[in-house]
Amino acid sequence: MSILNFLVQLMSGAMLLLFSVRFMRIGIERLWSARIRESLNAQSSTLGNVLKGAGLGFVMQGATVVMLIAAGLAGTGAIPAVSAAVVALGADMGSALAVQFLHLPVSALGPLAILAGATLYLRAASPRYRNFGRTILGLGLIFLSLSIIRASVAPLGTMPGTAAAVGYLNGDPVTAALAGMVLTLIMHSSVAALLTAVAFSSHAGLGTLAGLAFMLGCNLGSALLPLWLLKHENELTKTVATAVAVLRSLMAVLLIVIVAAAGGALENLDVNNTGQVILTGHIAFNFVLLLLAPFVGRLTLYLQRTGNNKTKTPDLAVAIENGSEDDLPLVVLKRRLSGMLDIAAAQLDEAACDDPDKTAAQALESRMNAHLADIRVLYARLPTDAGLDLDMAQQIFDYAIRVERAGDLLSGRYLQLRLEQLQGACRFSDEGQAEIDGLTAAVRRAVLLSQEAVWTGNIAIARKLVMHKQHVADLERQSREAHLARLRRGNLTSLASSNQHLEAIADLKEVNSKLATIGYAVLEQHGQLKKTRLKAVPQTASPRQI
Repeated sequence: MSILNFLVQLMSGAMLLLFSVRFMRIGIERLWSARIRESLNAQSSTLGNVLKGAGLGFVMQGATVVMLIAAGLAGTGAIPAVSAAVVALGADMGSALAVQFLHLPVSALGPLAILAGATLYLRAASPRYRNFGRTILGLGLIFLSLSIIRASVAPLGTMPGTAAAVGYLNGDPVTAALAGMVLTLIMHSSVAALLTAVAFSSHAGLGTLAGLAFMLGCNLGSALLPLWLLKHENELTKTVATAVAVLRSLMAVLLIVIVAAAGGALENLDVNNTGQVILTGHIAFNFVLLLLAPFVGRLTLYLQRTGNNKTKTPDLAVAIENGSEDDLPLVVLKRRLSGMLDIAAAQLDEAACDDPDKTAAQALESRMNAHLADIRVLYARLPTDAGLDLDMAQQIFDYAIRVERAGDLLSGRYLQLRLEQLQGACRFSDEGQAEIDGLTAAVRRAVLLSQEAVWTGNIAIARKLVMHKQHVADLERQSREAHLARLRRGNLTSLASSNQHLEAIADLKEVNSKLATIGYAVLEQHGQLKKTRLKAVPQTASPRQI
C-alpha cells in the first residue's frame, strides 16, 4: 500500500507541475503571443535566433512549445526553416536554465505568488491584468507542485526494494537512460521528468552514473516528443523538428555510450549531490548543442533539398518552367484550394461528431493555415507576363482567404459550442437540435458544390451554390424564429441554451456564406451577375422621396 501511496503522490505532484506550466504558459501567450511571433522573423541573425529561443524557452518553462511555434511558422512560410531550427536549439538551452532556476531555494516565494496571482486572476476586471494574475499564479503553483514531488519521494529511501532498484540503475546506465526517455514521453515534458529525477536522487541514493544517463535519456525523449506532436503537420514543419531531433538524438546516444563505457570511472567519483550533477550536465549538454547551431542549419537545408521534404511550393516552379502559356499554374492553385475545402469538410465533421477531438481540430486548423500560406506564396510567384488569367488567380486567392476564415469558425467558436454541449454546459431542445443538424447537413452540401464550382467553373453549379446560400439563410432565419417562439412558450431548455443556439446557427450560416462566394465569382466571370442589386433612382425623385 505504501508503494501505491508513493505513486499517487508522485504522479499528482507531476500532474500539478504540468498543469501549472500550461496554466502559466497560457497567460504568457495571451499577453505577448503577437510579439513573440513577430520577433521570430526572417531577418534575425543566428545569434539573435539563439537568444530569442533561449528567452522563450526560459519564460515558457519548456522547449517543446517553442519548437511547435517555430516549426509552425516555418511550415506556413513566415520564417525560414533554418531560423526555426536555431530558435528551437536556443529554446532547449532556455529550458535547461529554467530547470536550474526552479531548483534554486526560491520556493518560499510560492505562497506569495499564489496569493498575488490568484487575487489578480479572480478579482481583476481587465483581461490583461487577469492574464498577469494567471502567469503569477502559474509560477506559484509550479513551486507548490515541486514541494509535493519532494515530499512524496522523501520516504523513498526506507521503502523495501528501493535499494535494489536503485542499485540496478546505478549499474546499468542504458536502462537508466531508457527510464528517463520513457518518463519524458509520458509526462510530455523533460522539465517535469528532470525535476522528478533530481528529487528522487536526493532521497534514494541515485549515483552519478545513473543520474547522467537518466538526464541523457530525458534529452533523447524531448528530441522525439515534437516528432510525435507534429506528425499531422506539413512536411516543412516536420523538417524543422526532424533536423533538431536528429542532432539531439545522435549526441544523446553518443554520450550514453560514452557514459556506459566510462561507468567505472564515474562510479568512483566522490559526488555528494547527484541532483546538481544532473542539472549541470543538462545545461552542459544543451550548451554544446548551441555550438552546433550552424550544423543544424546545414542539416535542415539538406533535408529540404532531399526527398524527405515534399513541400508543396516547388510544383509551381515546375509548372512555370514547363510552359508559361498554359493554365498549369492555375491548376496548381485550384488543387491547393480544393485541399482547403477538403480540410473544411473534415473540420465540420470533427466539430459535428459525437466526440469531437480538440487536438485533431487544432491539427486540421494548422493544415488549413499551411495550405493558405502555400497559396499566398504561389500567388506571389506567378509571372506577370506569362499570359495567365491573373484575375482568376486573384479570385482563387480571395476565396482561399474566405475558406480559411470558415475553418477558423469551425475549429473555433463552433467547436467550443459543441464541446460545451457535450460537457453538459448547455442542452438544446429536440426541435433546436434538429434545426442545427439540418443546417450542418446543408453546409456539407455547400462544400461539395464549392469544390465542383472551383474545378469546373460550371454556371449551373454556381447558380445552385448561390441559391443554396439563400436556402441556408432561410433555414437560419426559420430556426431563429422558431427558437424565439419556443422562448415565448416558456421552453426552459431553449431559454437556458438560447445564446449557444443562436451562435451555432449564426456560425453555420457564416461558414456557408464564405463557401458560397465562389459561386458569385463564377457567375460574374461568365457575365451572369448584375453589377448591383439596387434599383436606379428616378431623376425626378426628390431628396425626401429618396
